[in-house]
Amino acid sequence: MKRFLWLGFVLSLYLICTGCGETFRPIIIPNPPIFPNPAGAHTVVSINNNGSVVPGTAMVIDVSGDSVVSIANVGLAPVHSVQQSASEILVANHSAAGTVADSITTLNFSGTTIAGTSTISLPPNSAPSYVAVAPSATTAYVTLPSFAPPSVGVINTLSNSLTTTVAVGNQPDAIGVTPDNTKFYAANYGDSTLNGFNTADLSPRTINGSFNAPVWVIARNDSQRLYVLNGTTGTPQDGVLSTIDTTSTAGPDTVIDASVKVPGATFMLYDGNLNRLYIPWGGQLTILDVSQSIPAVLAGGPITTCDQPMPSISCISTVPPSSRGATDPCLLTNTQTLTVAAVTALPNGSRAYVAAYYEDSDNNICPQVTAIDAASNTVTDSTPIPGFPDATIPYLPGGGMVPDPYYVPACVPPTPPAPYHATFRFMMAAGGDSSRAYLASCDAGNVNVVDTSNDTYILNQPAPIGTRAPISPGQLNPPQNPVFLIGGP
Repeated sequence: MKRFLWLGFVLSLYLICTGCGETFRPIIIPNPPIFPNPAGAHTVVSINNNGSVVPGTAMVIDVSGDSVVSIANVGLAPVHSVQQSASEILVANHSAAGTVADSITTLNFSGTTIAGTSTISLPPNSAPSYVAVAPSATTAYVTLPSFAPPSVGVINTLSNSLTTTVAVGNQPDAIGVTPDNTKFYAANYGDSTLNGFNTADLSPRTINGSFNAPVWVIARNDSQRLYVLNGTTGTPQDGVLSTIDTTSTAGPDTVIDASVKVPGATFMLYDGNLNRLYIPWGGQLTILDVSQSIPAVLAGGPITTCDQPMPSISCISTVPPSSRGATDPCLLTNTQTLTVAAVTALPNGSRAYVAAYYEDSDNNICPQVTAIDAASNTVTDSTPIPGFPDATIPYLPGGGMVPDPYYVPACVPPTPPAPYHATFRFMMAAGGDSSRAYLASCDAGNVNVVDTSNDTYILNQPAPIGTRAPISPGQLNPPQNPVFLIGGP
């Protein structure tokens, strides 16, 4: 009897052990989190304008060392950039009216440095202003607003060649590509239209809805929603955010919401980790939760600028001039109303950083960077950034048409019918490890570095020396002018 009991025990033990083998028996299917993109963990890249006759540059800043580790020439009058892969960045060179130098520059990286560049020629006088890609794809799309007819160029990034063009509306200013690489959309500022295409065969997509001078377009990371920021033309639709349902394979794509409005805004940032849209403009930063079908403004409404003493958790208050450095031209001037200019979000999802500035009575631009807690949607701290002369004033005050020695045409926002996004006066980016926030200033010719562990200003890295004449004899030529900032390899 004991023998049979022992045999039964061994058999039961065998069955238990075989049940604990390599066969996976899930008891719950987890919803995997969205992790930060590791491609931007090491560098940020400043795209710098060098005037209308000399090529601009790309300047690479190492996140871990706060140092410039690489510089390379790009094309004439660069205006926009996108990361194509973990080792490649594309730069759209807008050139200038009447020239034939329109192109895309490909920056090829080896680690954190630019190992080489190549040029993709575009149709003469096509004025490329925006370049877009889908993640890990080998096709890029570039706006060609001055081409006849206005078009989007389709680029093969393996052969570095323009393969074809597709006609779109008047003055295309921005392109959105769905992350699943099945569709792309062109926002046409000039005739208030939006064109959609299937990437497989470039066939058009029907879009149900109306738009008003659209200036920016972003696809949600699940490829089911598209967000179009409408521009400013003096109509009730100014600044409307159009939400488009893009779930249908065959179409049509339909506007399902237009309730959010940010008048005057020309740019928005998508945080794919938290599924949020940040829209900076004028006296406020609007933050939207876009994880649901219809966008919703986060609790507390837009974060506005204010005159309250620092720190105020409910608004962006001006840093006191006394907190600025001894050589800061904004140290002894009276503060003015802040203007919100740029924004970035940390990849770890903890905070966003917004840049704002005021201009004092001596025409100095006085910027600051303000941290916003992502969990509570409240302001936590503000950091003064050294001031600098306004570079958008062509003549000195007082009449006489005396040229302002600080004037930089590239820093002046263009007006229609020029391409709407021909430059960014301020631009922000975050280090991929969330340890740094960066503010690029076209006027100042530099990139400012903020330590996010304690929200302190560390230093600024000047752009490479430019070709403009020095302000006074004996001085070096001033630096080039950053017009775009992007997380790099």
